[in-house]
Amino acid sequence: MKKVLIVCATGVATSTMVRMRVEEFLAERGIRAEFSQARVGELAADRVDADLIVATTGMPPEFSEVTTVINGVPFLTGIGEDEALEQIARTLTDAGS
Repeated sequence: MKKVLIVCATGVATSTMVRMRVEEFLAERGIRAEFSQARVGELAADRVDADLIVATTGMPPEFSEVTTVINGVPFLTGIGEDEALEQIARTLTDAGS
């Protein structure tokens, strides 16, 4: 099962909204994933165990070296949300189901 980490500045409200939307989308696509949420300040790139990070805040560049990082701001604004969802689906299916 794929692991998706949802990251925001506080690790609670915003990441929960994003998680619910991404979870719903992946379920509709039949893509199974396990979700976790975190604050960006509590993470270390060398300890991330996720196939994908969806972040609504800026992520230090070292995270992109260990896994795919997708901008989660479209889930808050609605602008570019469909493209972000498609990018998530591609990332998780390209790595195998």
